[in-house]
Amino acid sequence: MLSMREADFVKIAKALANPTRVRMLHEIRRLGSLNCSQICGCFALSQPTISHHVKMLEGAGLISIRREGQFHVLTACLERLTEFTGAVEGRVPMVSGASERGERAPSHRKKSRM
Repeated sequence: MLSMREADFVKIAKALANPTRVRMLHEIRRLGSLNCSQICGCFALSQPTISHHVKMLEGAGLISIRREGQFHVLTACLERLTEFTGAVEGRVPMVSGASERGERAPSHRKKSRM
């Protein structure tokens, strides 16, 4: 059964809380893929600012980046978007802590000092 970790959901929600990143993701999805030069041409922002937004989208798993020669090609991760929208709509259950991949839930115990 497909499920989404709460931490992943929050990371995606934070990435999508910025209107520029939403527009970037929309453009990448609409055109199928874009290289970094093309995405810079779509927005009146500096290259470092674009790079920051791209890293946020990649970190949230919303886009993937692959190298093709000297270019970095950005592609939307449709499965991740579907998973996120499913969690928003309640079709995909959210789990806290451990995932289905065998990860351990974080411990919330305070460490004692000696």
